[in-house]
Amino acid sequence: MEMHSENEEFDHFVERMAKIRELSSPVIYEVDDAEFYSQRLRENFQTIGQLASDNREMLDHILYPILGSDTAISEEDIEKMSEFSEKLLSMTEDVTDFANLDLPIVSMVSERLMQDAEEKHELDNLILRMDAAYTAFYSMMNMTERVTPNPEISLEFKKKGEKIGNWFVGLLDKDKFLKIEDEELRGLVLTNARFLSAFSERTTDPEENEWTLDFLDQMKKIPEDPFYVDAMPGFDWKYYRFRMLEYYLQCTDIGNARGFTQNQMERILVAADEMEELIQSDPEYFAQLNGQESIPFELARNRFLAGKMTGHEYKKILLDTYEARNREDFRADGNFANVLIPVELLCLLKNRKRNVKDMALMKRLYQNLSAYMFNMPNAGSLSFMMEYFSEAVRRFIEVPSGISFEEFGLQALAAMHPPTYVHSKMVGQITECLCMYLIEIKPEILIGVMDTKTVEEVKEKRDTILSFAYHAALCHDFGKIPIIDTIFVYGRRLLDLEFNIIRSHPKIGYELLSSHESTRIYAEVALGHHRFHDDSKGYPEDFKSCESKDKPIIDLVLCADCLDAATDTVGRSYNRGKTLEDYIEELKEGAGTRYAAWILELFEDEDLKMDVNYLLTTARQANYRDTFLLLKSVKEKEKK
Repeated sequence: MEMHSENEEFDHFVERMAKIRELSSPVIYEVDDAEFYSQRLRENFQTIGQLASDNREMLDHILYPILGSDTAISEEDIEKMSEFSEKLLSMTEDVTDFANLDLPIVSMVSERLMQDAEEKHELDNLILRMDAAYTAFYSMMNMTERVTPNPEISLEFKKKGEKIGNWFVGLLDKDKFLKIEDEELRGLVLTNARFLSAFSERTTDPEENEWTLDFLDQMKKIPEDPFYVDAMPGFDWKYYRFRMLEYYLQCTDIGNARGFTQNQMERILVAADEMEELIQSDPEYFAQLNGQESIPFELARNRFLAGKMTGHEYKKILLDTYEARNREDFRADGNFANVLIPVELLCLLKNRKRNVKDMALMKRLYQNLSAYMFNMPNAGSLSFMMEYFSEAVRRFIEVPSGISFEEFGLQALAAMHPPTYVHSKMVGQITECLCMYLIEIKPEILIGVMDTKTVEEVKEKRDTILSFAYHAALCHDFGKIPIIDTIFVYGRRLLDLEFNIIRSHPKIGYELLSSHESTRIYAEVALGHHRFHDDSKGYPEDFKSCESKDKPIIDLVLCADCLDAATDTVGRSYNRGKTLEDYIEELKEGAGTRYAAWILELFEDEDLKMDVNYLLTTARQANYRDTFLLLKSVKEKEKK
């Protein structure tokens, strides 16, 4: 890394992170053919490796020493790091166009600057630093909420955010409020005080729901208090009221996942009526506000949930909103129309009798979601979009004549992270190959799989076992879908937090696959594919693969997963691909512990080695070609 000023180094880090995201998923319409697509991916990840190396140097020699210092941070460094964080969150002046290039780093920087401000006891500066940390903790809470097997990760950021929010609410005390001399900072306090309720937006705790409404009622009274009105002569109270009422309406998103009761819905309806009156008081003003496009839909949702609107009427509003969307808008408003509306439709359809028209609608929604996902790595905020898309994945409804959950999951991987899609295909093919030879060489190992009781039954059910092994392997990484923005971290070493997130993907996969009848049989394979053969190491630690009836398939997928990862450089910029012979040496070292000893015996067969070599070369190239063609077809279907 060339020596530049620290300001330049911070800027270069941001530029490299943006470039890395772009390189990891080439835009399909900029690529002429499948062979060129595969070549570009390989070249891109070589470039990513160098960019990541430069980023690690910057972090190790500039940022981390500042963050880890016991001394107060200089004003110059505070200014540099504040600007650095802002650029990582949004590289444009459009506040709705969040880049979120590196939320964990933003969170670390914001928290360190906040701690520094607390030690200096300068109220104005502390308000600014608390504001930045508040935003970072909220974003991290939302990102980590998708790590459902480890809720404590998200809870940590929720608690940090609530602590700051309560601090802002405390500043509304009239004596404290007057000590803030700058009216702009007073406005920031008002804004952040009401935002405290956002840290409860995914709770299902009835008491917290009641607290939310009580708190919003309290904040709604602020503009009616002459003290605050007099203290803020230049403040835009219309905007405050709009955002305040918006919080009520958003409480019930994702089909009222929080579970507000009928009595609580009546309170929310009061706010809905007030919102409608407010907008009608000055339509021209409110038409200019970001997010106003969603208000008619949110009003309809709350009236439907409160029993004031029929399901047919609500569905029509959802569909009208969806059909009017801008399919090329990848900002926050575009995410709402293209991803949240389909989620709300799925919530509505899940709880009602569905007809043929509904099933055709769901098929179209899934196709359009896949096409929209295809654009996300290169446009807008991936993390912001994933809040909604992960809900679409979790609420997926299988359509017998449409798209299965396996198909939708694979399309999602192909659209958002082509290297993981190719990896899934490779693991499926390698697993099938190994299983085929296992049936021929040591069929007794497979007794118990697919309810077989003898070697003869294993051989009789050969095709059924091979199909099971192949599809289980295809689905082994489905747990990465809700956390794909963490998988995208190529630009630096993973933080401990990110390791914990990634280590949760077998459990997330287990949850997702278990939710559908068609994929339930693959769930334990996904859960166990990172466990050592002898259960001595690996994750999740509370799963004993030795006790699973699918143990031989888990061992095969573990081997295939490691083999593909070791021999492919695409998607793994930190590692140069090994040869098959290199990997066989690794098998020898781990035989009996990490790997089943009988797998090493399989690799003594020269025909098997020839077949595996074919998969690692010709078949891998074909998989990249097929990925290109799939992405092309998804995009073309969305245009129709």
